[in-house]
Amino acid sequence: MSSTFYVLCVSHAPAILSTEHRTGGDAAETIKTGSDLHPGCDLVIEEVSGGPVEIGCPPASSRDAGPRCHHRDVEWVEVEWLRLLSRAYTSTDPKVADAVRQGRFTCWPQERLHRLRGSLGIEDEARERP
Repeated sequence: MSSTFYVLCVSHAPAILSTEHRTGGDAAETIKTGSDLHPGCDLVIEEVSGGPVEIGCPPASSRDAGPRCHHRDVEWVEVEWLRLLSRAYTSTDPKVADAVRQGRFTCWPQERLHRLRGSLGIEDEARERP
């Protein structure tokens, strides 16, 4: 199954779709050259293949806003891992909370993940819990 890549604006809560692309490279180039739809916004790339698969964080030098990451290329992270990190941010377990504090999640602060809740399927899980 082939993937589709979406540029998402995470300056909005929840994140909103900006543009659709056939490759991750095309999406990254759109962010690098600037998106007329969301100037000055924090943009990420979502890979979808039957559902969200990965989220790509473009280098800070390619974005007008967002976390000041230190990678030179798009950093791809599996959606499942981001779901776990999102849960860890809100954990009441002291060991988990300590691990999150000590971790280096520069690209993925809690607020950014919260804005991606639709892509991460976090809203659905919250509705299902008693």
